[in-house]
Formats: sequence, C-alpha cells, structure tokens
Amino acid sequence: MRATPVLIGVFALAGTGFVVASSNPREPGPIPAQAQPAAPQQAPAAPAQAAAPAQAAPAQAAAPQPAAAPTFTPEQKAVADTIGAFAKAYGTADAKALAEFFTDDVVVTDPEGVETRGKKAVAEMYAGAFQENPGLKLESEVAEVRFITPDVARVEGQSRLSSVKGDASEFTRFSSLLVRKDGKWQAAEIREFTAPAEDVAPYERLRELEWMVGHWVDDSGNNKVEADVRWADNNSYLVRTYNAQVQGEKPLSGTMFIGWDPQSGQIKSWNFDSEGGHGEGLWTRTNENEWIVKAQGVLRDGRPTSATQVHTILNKDSVKTNSIDRIIGGQVAPDIVDVVMVRKPPQPGAAAPRPAATAEAPK
Repeated sequence: MRATPVLIGVFALAGTGFVVASSNPREPGPIPAQAQPAAPQQAPAAPAQAAAPAQAAPAQAAAPQPAAAPTFTPEQKAVADTIGAFAKAYGTADAKALAEFFTDDVVVTDPEGVETRGKKAVAEMYAGAFQENPGLKLESEVAEVRFITPDVARVEGQSRLSSVKGDASEFTRFSSLLVRKDGKWQAAEIREFTAPAEDVAPYERLRELEWMVGHWVDDSGNNKVEADVRWADNNSYLVRTYNAQVQGEKPLSGTMFIGWDPQSGQIKSWNFDSEGGHGEGLWTRTNENEWIVKAQGVLRDGRPTSATQVHTILNKDSVKTNSIDRIIGGQVAPDIVDVVMVRKPPQPGAAAPRPAATAEAPK
C-alpha cells in the first residue's frame, strides 16, 4: 500500500504542484492515480527579506541595483528632501501631520482628474484613505527639481503606493509646485498621472517577491525536496527550478517563471513540469505575511486541475503552505496543510535543481 498522504505533502512542500496519489496510473482510487502536477504549486511565501543567492545555484542575473540618484545642488536637495519627508509621514497615517506639508490653498489632482482644494479638504481626503486602507505605504523618487524663482520650485518624479491588504501597487508620475515660506518648503500644487507601463521596470513590479531568491529545502524523513529561485536576465522574471525525490518514486522536477501580467494587473506564474504538465497562478498579497495563489493547470493527459495555495510567513527563513480547494479532473482532492520549507545555503559543490532543457520564458 502506498503512502499517498506523505507523497502529496512532500510535493506541496516543494511548491511544485505535484499531486500524487500513486505512481501507478492503473491503480484505482478516488484521486486520479498518475504522477502529474495537479495545480502548479507556487513558490513558498517567505518574509520580506531577500536572501543571498544560493552559492551552487545556476548562473543568474546579478541582484538588482537601485538606480543612481540624481545629482542635486544643496538648494535642490532641500526641496527633494521635503518630498521624502512627506512620503515618510504618509506611512504614519497621520493626516494632520501631512497637512503641514501643504499651503492653505493647495490643489491636489489625482490621475482621474479629480481636484481637491484647500489644506483642510486635502487632510480629510487622506484621513479617509487611511481609514479605508490601513497600512498604506508611499515611496517617492524625485527625478528633477527646477527653480522658477528662488522660492518656487517645480518637482517631477514617480511614486509607488502599496497596501498590506494585497492590492496591486499603484505607480504614478507626479508634478508638484513647492513654495518656500518662512524657510519651509510646502506644496501648493500636486498633479498625479498614471505611469505608462513602459515607465515601470519589471523589477519594480516584482520586488515584493525578492525574498524568494535563495535555496529552499525539505529533507525530512526519506524524502528530499529542493527549490532554487533566481532573477532572470534584466530582472524581468523570477525563475524557480525544483526537484523532488521521494522514496519509491521516480524523481520529478520543473521550472516556473514568475512575472507581471499587464492584462490581469497581477503577478502571475507559469509552471512547466518534467512530466509534460503545465499551469498558471495569479498571486495576491493579502497581508504583510501572507500570499494567496489561485492556480489552475492541465495534466499531460488533458485533465484540468485547480487549487488555492496559501503561503504564510513563519520567520525570515521558513514558510508554511496550505493547498486547499483542490480539484483534479473534476474530482475533489484532499487538502494539503501545514507544509513547511526552510531556506538554507546549499552544500558546497551540490548541484542545484536543473530546469528542463527546452523551457523558455512565456511570451
């Protein structure tokens, strides 16, 4: 008799998406008995901290480096620092404190062209946003500071607004008019514009998942599962290779590409396994320590599969995965719960999981 629950759990732990009831396709049972990927199990969620690339990992793109900051004169830097201080204050969700960054007659125009006029109205607008979306985080990058007069400056840049609720980050261009009064710079006008897709580098869309980079293992019992995550060229995708060796079963492996899908406006993954199955998953961050992946796939024999994967951060180097709502070929499959993988440096000289030779990034 085969240890079906063990096999299912091990493959879920690998994040490979393999749903194994038996390696014998003729063996009867309520779950289709074929060693194939049910839904493409996604990479484990892990803490928001990037690990050093695995020493034995395949050759990979260097870790993304932040763009060089513009060179500002001391006068320009004072203006740019005001934008930075505003972004920092935004994270405190203190609308009253934010109001101090505006003139009494400030005008704020959002990407839809809606205007909010006056310091009081602007403060109320932000207060409402903070109440509706707790945990908002604003990051602003100043690209240019131009002085119209010594006390009036035009500032151009780009902002990223993210939420712990898991909504996709919003990228906007901004153009602000700042005036200096009593030695203090304040915003008299802010205009926001939706950033064109070409303005947002792929890495900016994916850096929420940068913590995935590294070597992940589970070597409990007689089973051994490994996964390596690295950046693709130009940091356009995350590439995840994995393999699983379970006692009494043939090795299984696969390759996953994780990138930004502009059609769905979400992070998306494409998974290809060594048995010929494939699948996709849409990623949503539900809070600071949790990601949910809605996955669906196709087995080699054409049967459809689907599952919901919940990845919960336990600490900076371990993550728990639950795979629920699993359907294989129209039949309900058992949930896979409380599966944990840990990040470790690979042993010196150990070979990293190898992707299938023909696997390419999705077009």
